[in-house]
Amino acid sequence: MRRLVVILALIGFFSLVQAENLSDSDTLIVYNSSDSIVVIGNRIATSVRNLAYSYQTISGELVQRLSSHSALELIDLSFPSAFVLENKVLGYGVGSDGAGILNLRGIGGKPNTGVLVLLNGHPDFMGIFGHPLPDVYGNQDIERVEVLAGPSSTVFGDHAQGGVVNLVTEPQFNYLARLHFEIGSFGTQVYSFSLQKQINKNGLFFTLRRQKSDGHVAQTRFESWHVQGGWQRQLNKTWQLTVQGRYVPYQFDDPARGLRDTLNIGAYAKIQRGTAEISLKNRSQRLQGAFQLYTNLGHHEFYDGFKSNDYSYGFSVYQLLQYSAKLSLATGLDVIYYGGKAKNDFSFLPNGKLVVNPEAHHLTSAGIYGVAFYTPLPQFTVKAGLRYQYNSLPLNQLSPFAGISYTMASGFNLYLNYQTGFRTPTLMELYLFPSANDQLKNEQVQSVEVGSSFRYSNSGHLRLAFFRNRLTDLIQALPNPTPPPLVQFVNGPKSNQWGAEVQLVQQLLPGLTLQLAYAYLDPDELTAYNPKQQYKFLFNFEKGDFYANVYGKYVKKLFAANQNHLPLPDYKVFNLQAGVKLNKFDLYLRVLNAFDEDYKTRPDLVAPGRQLRAGVSVRL
Repeated sequence: MRRLVVILALIGFFSLVQAENLSDSDTLIVYNSSDSIVVIGNRIATSVRNLAYSYQTISGELVQRLSSHSALELIDLSFPSAFVLENKVLGYGVGSDGAGILNLRGIGGKPNTGVLVLLNGHPDFMGIFGHPLPDVYGNQDIERVEVLAGPSSTVFGDHAQGGVVNLVTEPQFNYLARLHFEIGSFGTQVYSFSLQKQINKNGLFFTLRRQKSDGHVAQTRFESWHVQGGWQRQLNKTWQLTVQGRYVPYQFDDPARGLRDTLNIGAYAKIQRGTAEISLKNRSQRLQGAFQLYTNLGHHEFYDGFKSNDYSYGFSVYQLLQYSAKLSLATGLDVIYYGGKAKNDFSFLPNGKLVVNPEAHHLTSAGIYGVAFYTPLPQFTVKAGLRYQYNSLPLNQLSPFAGISYTMASGFNLYLNYQTGFRTPTLMELYLFPSANDQLKNEQVQSVEVGSSFRYSNSGHLRLAFFRNRLTDLIQALPNPTPPPLVQFVNGPKSNQWGAEVQLVQQLLPGLTLQLAYAYLDPDELTAYNPKQQYKFLFNFEKGDFYANVYGKYVKKLFAANQNHLPLPDYKVFNLQAGVKLNKFDLYLRVLNAFDEDYKTRPDLVAPGRQLRAGVSVRL
């Protein structure tokens, strides 16, 4: 591995020497203009040079090219401190033995309740357990993925402790239909069909996707359907209306169930999820924003007899006003009503009572925020904001934010910010199991970050960031001094974390771009799936109709539990891909875990070995 690091360092040095001889801009995920305007999470807009954030976008083209089943794979590959747990060929699953854990800068959780996932700007989570379900998102119809690292509750509210991931979907009206077929190792099959048509001011779109895998070992199979469709209408130059929804039934197995199958469903779990949204967007010279209505519904069944139904219904409105050349103001209001009920008629406590509380529970949460961006001098910008959050528990919260950014020279920017985040206890932690505690308080985090962004040429970009997190009132299941129950959810100890991120994007030659990333993290006692060091790389080569990619990562000091429990061996994964575009056809061959690395991301389950995937896409 040391040889690899040395080689990559030499390549980076060579690229710096050659940078001035190259004029084409990079083709990955860094803006090629020092003053581009970006809209973050569909809610606030600012210029790149005035960003007081660690913010990154991943194009939909890159998501579809490199991911095998989910857009989250590209977050794990691209963002330095991101860690996404994968342990199967396809799918993440849910439950204590599921994957799909997403941690940013040491915050996320098992399952992830500390990184907020947005779907087109609105929160997406399971109403009872409070975590997103990444198997619902897939990797098609993705226009871009936005990653905002660090506490972000001032603008985005609950769950945004470690950061925000926004999945933006958008139909591609530049072609009528697309067929996609992929086959691979372990019985992997992926088929999809998408249709989109723009008629005057109206646009209709529809996607049907089927994917399945037998799994790399016994009881790791996965299969799902993904149905998505909608209607888009440009009402006038200012207003656009979009109505869309998706339905995703899927099932997956896991060796953790052994031979037990109380419900006789033949798998670890069967899940049905549905989402719908109505969005009215406005964009004029000085004012832009959106009004949204959305819902998320689900039905879950598990092998041990657990069943649940959950729901969330939300409304949000946010607007950004360019008041003057020096001042812009962002404000928003969001309301969400969520809840559900669960049962398990086969699981009892020693006293004969049911383990799962079968009563229905729900919560209402509402927040309002305001953020101001002021640029007294062209090189200097000040930002500040505040959110007030109400919750019917009641648990009310203030979440402030402040930051400054300074452009020292052309392409060289410095920033400093103070950010806060919080997480309301989930219904599971409050009511569902014997370990529940209805007296829990909000988790809270305060973070300070200093960073810089340096575009040293038209072909190279370097980003550095240093951060420190202070987490309080962490919700943890700890031994109960007065049992029963034996363990209980409590607001536990504090945690102090710090870390650093480095990311380099460099065009080595025309058509050949390299992205390198490194992250160091001291997670304190929150060691579960927060590796101490991560090295990531991505080579992207394009010439004419041919393209090729080499990408992977090296992970050090990984644990499957907090407090340094359940250590896992260091591992490295290399992936290869090559493809060619022939008229309307796109043919590719992908090799995942190309060196057949024997590693684990879960103590009781070996990760998949080498996989071959071959696919073809046809655009009509």
